[in-house]
Amino acid sequence: MEKIKVDAFLKLFIQRSETMLTICEFLTTSPELAKEYTKRISFQNNEIIHRYDYVKNNQFILIEKGVGKLEFYRKRRWEFETFITEDEFAGVENLLNAKKYSCSMKYRVVGASEGSALLVNKDFFLDHMYADPLIFHAVLEHVALRHILTSHNFREKKSPLKQRVADLLLEFTILTTLPTINNQIVFPDYFSESMLTSVLRAPSDNVIAILVFLEEQQIIIREPVFTIINPARLKRLSNLDLELFEDTTELVF
Repeated sequence: MEKIKVDAFLKLFIQRSETMLTICEFLTTSPELAKEYTKRISFQNNEIIHRYDYVKNNQFILIEKGVGKLEFYRKRRWEFETFITEDEFAGVENLLNAKKYSCSMKYRVVGASEGSALLVNKDFFLDHMYADPLIFHAVLEHVALRHILTSHNFREKKSPLKQRVADLLLEFTILTTLPTINNQIVFPDYFSESMLTSVLRAPSDNVIAILVFLEEQQIIIREPVFTIINPARLKRLSNLDLELFEDTTELVF
């Protein structure tokens, strides 16, 4: 199966923080308007930041600092799906016209760490977004990046589990902007192996067996901190074509 070429999109992630800072500054330039249409909130680990019916779908979240976990309600329980990280949107579907789309999904964004976010009125944001190409392009980039990764995961859902585990480990590295230092990638405390099981919808024993194999092959270590110690070898098991992982040290995505 043909690999996705995403190295160009990784460059968009590198530029993302500067763009999102511009958006935050733009939305809060006027103290009067900012007070009426935006609200800065702080969150803690495991605290609900945003949910599908939040304020009648009239607002969305822009994460300023920290990381959130996107969870869907399936089979009477909340299941981890992906990360919503610094400088990203949560609740972007609220930007759509309600007559064209009604969100029936039960989802929430829960703090994976301490952080802060900007709660923004969607109409206020849309009025400003179309007036500034930088903001408009930032929204398109965010949606395009998420669409590419989501499409890849859906297309590869029947691929060998070893490949899918490698895909997700690299994807999490991109989404959470983890640095490659001395050719190793150290995962943060909020990452857990159960997250892989949740996303893969695979038996936990099978996922653990893959992780044990990767550890035996000296591609990862699981203790004391989960670390990719050989990104190049992990990439060869993946179907994500991440050229920036090769021969790279001290690179921050």
